[in-house]
Amino acid sequence: MLVVGEPGIGKSRLVEEFRARIRDNPHLWVECGGDEFSRSTPFQAVTQILNRGLGWRGDESPTERIAQLERGLELAGLKLGEAVPLIAEMLGLPIPDKYPPLVFAPEQRRLRLLANLTAWVLNAARVQPLVMVMEDLHWIDPSTLELAHTLVEQAATAPLMLLYTARPEFRASWPMRAHHAQIILSRLNDRDTREMVSRMVARAALAQNLIDTVVKRTDGVPLFAEELTRLLLEGDGRSVTREIPATLRDSLTARLDRLGPAKELAQIAAVIGREFSFELLQAVGSMGEMELQSTLEKLVDTELIYARGIAPEATYQFKHALIQDAAYEGLLKTRRRELHLRVAHTITQRLPSVAEEQPELVARHWTEAGEKERGLAAWKKAAETALERRAFKEAEEAYRQALAIIKTLPETSERDAQELELMIRFVQVLQATRGWAAPEAADATARAQALAEKTNNLAQLVVQMAGLFATVVTSADYPTASAVADRVLDLAKREGSPAILGLAHACQISVRYVRADLSGAENYFTAGAAMLEPAGKIFSSALGAGFGYGSHTAWLRGFPDTARDRMRWAIAGATDLKSPFELAFVQWLAAKLQLFLRNFELAKTAAAASAALSDEHGFRLLAAGARFYLGLAEVAGGHANSTMTEINLGFRGLEESGARAAMTIFLSWLAAAQAIDGRTAEALDTVERALQANPEELYVLPETLRIRGELRLRQQQTEEAELISTSRSRLRVSKEQRPGSCGLR
Repeated sequence: MLVVGEPGIGKSRLVEEFRARIRDNPHLWVECGGDEFSRSTPFQAVTQILNRGLGWRGDESPTERIAQLERGLELAGLKLGEAVPLIAEMLGLPIPDKYPPLVFAPEQRRLRLLANLTAWVLNAARVQPLVMVMEDLHWIDPSTLELAHTLVEQAATAPLMLLYTARPEFRASWPMRAHHAQIILSRLNDRDTREMVSRMVARAALAQNLIDTVVKRTDGVPLFAEELTRLLLEGDGRSVTREIPATLRDSLTARLDRLGPAKELAQIAAVIGREFSFELLQAVGSMGEMELQSTLEKLVDTELIYARGIAPEATYQFKHALIQDAAYEGLLKTRRRELHLRVAHTITQRLPSVAEEQPELVARHWTEAGEKERGLAAWKKAAETALERRAFKEAEEAYRQALAIIKTLPETSERDAQELELMIRFVQVLQATRGWAAPEAADATARAQALAEKTNNLAQLVVQMAGLFATVVTSADYPTASAVADRVLDLAKREGSPAILGLAHACQISVRYVRADLSGAENYFTAGAAMLEPAGKIFSSALGAGFGYGSHTAWLRGFPDTARDRMRWAIAGATDLKSPFELAFVQWLAAKLQLFLRNFELAKTAAAASAALSDEHGFRLLAAGARFYLGLAEVAGGHANSTMTEINLGFRGLEESGARAAMTIFLSWLAAAQAIDGRTAEALDTVERALQANPEELYVLPETLRIRGELRLRQQQTEEAELISTSRSRLRVSKEQRPGSCGLR
């Protein structure tokens, strides 16, 4: 169930009421929520669930936490040898020596982590019916969203209810199924608002004209009506109409103003975040334990915050994000910066485990405190941590934040060197998440190239020129790509290292293959094969492009066994590099080779592997292409009706990605699939589009012409068959009309 609605419309209240209705039914209830400050922390919401489910107080040693984790996983029926290392790594816990190292490649490790988390949830549901609540999906980190998607797809047969809430801007990544439902909450009408307010004031004397004003002023937003009514009740009904706040924010601010000393504590808490601990609040607020407990109890009594646990081990949460916003906005900017600075210092010095596990949280506080250098270092660490966890989308956001700070620093050689280092990694992440031809990736590549030239860093200049080459070749501007590849080769020869030379050779192999200079591509592969693996360590896709297109070149030159061997080397090399993108790219190329070789089962296997990796890490271009290849392999295996939709979706995704490379082969194979589906006329139109897509893609011209020839032959045979059928029909009619005549002359 997905509950969608604007802020304050009652999503959380609906969840609360549902929980109250099922309280007497045996079930397990677990919940977590997104937080604007933690949306860049991988698996942040999952960690919330595990912390609560395992009963962690916060003062346990790593050894104690591992023991509790083992007990929880064992009760859930999971294999400890795999589940403990994977989940402990996600939680930032040391892995005990008794568990042998896992031999999974990076993408397999991530898939197995998701599989184990999913199995944990499903197994728990089979022991006792389970309701899993995820609130504020619009703020949930991408890694947790991936788990949410996986559960949606796999939970149909388990006694599990997934109850998600989100604001209207959230777009679910999963298709609607028969067992899914969605509720869109609209505003209350005047009658319902009046009933709600009347129930709240049932035991208080509130003038009817004030009730009428509340109904009119709140415009059907339940939280506004509730808060405004509470404000009036706290004022003993003596407020006059002109004093009633005009907006929900004004109403919340007015309520906070009446709290006295508790208001300042609420504001300090708002700086920390939607959820905060007693320990951190005490350290930042400099209150004594008893005074802090008393003040927090007042906030709980006024229903502005909720408490979980008993102080000083308790944690607290603002009832609504809008309450946190109102408290935060009430602070002067200088006071905000001061509090953010105190929070950052406190987390760094007194809660080092939190700083280590959530560097982006510390980064936000340093940034809001105006500590640019510290903020920059923290965002860089956050990006690197996200990359280690294969969380590319979170890494992208962290690099954006770091680069935004860089732009505010004075221009110096040190600053340029820092920006170049960040931009190089940012380009690689963008190329992975958005595609080589995406305008943003191209702009970032151009900026990195300019910085490399400015700092006289030849190796980095080659890397950035290779990024430019990737952008240009993906946009199918092959003459320009050839010129860039030659420039990369010239610079690489001047630089001289094997990795840089290998990168230049990968560029030459790619563009010469596409333009059907097969001898040239083969020569560069032979000369550069030994340098491709070190090249892959400094530039994503270098190894795949070199070995992958070297494999395709061998096939086109008539050496299928050599093509297979090179592709095996490509897959092995990508696996050793532990790069999800490299492996997804290589499997994508492997699927294409197997389609060339007419080995459709192996094509399906490779395409499925590429699609899984690409979906997991957000590689949109590769995901679309892999689905296209997977559908083609299925169609060729006789499943046309069930997969033409997937082929069309994959092709649309390729077009939407901005990529123009390989459109000749994509359109050619789309035509072949349409023909298998019985749409010969449409297929002929498509293959003509293929021939016009890009005359420079000469390597695929023979395949396209072959498909067109077969389609024309099929059309001719169909027309001849129809002519014969029509003639026979006329013969039958002729015999009926003129008995004894054969109807032939």
